[in-house]
Amino acid sequence: MPSQHDHLNEAEHLERQAELADSEHAREALRRMAQTSRLSAALVGMLEASREEHPG
Repeated sequence: MPSQHDHLNEAEHLERQAELADSEHAREALRRMAQTSRLSAALVGMLEASREEHPG
């Protein structure tokens, strides 16, 4: 499973691509994908924290 850091890196990459996109449609799609990656990072962070609190 990708780590929280992996998801955040992907979000930053997608945001940079959105800045360079040549159409509004592409920019919006890339921004939505970046937002999804950030939400995934948050979920992974919660899962990791839960595992630390309840190991095993």
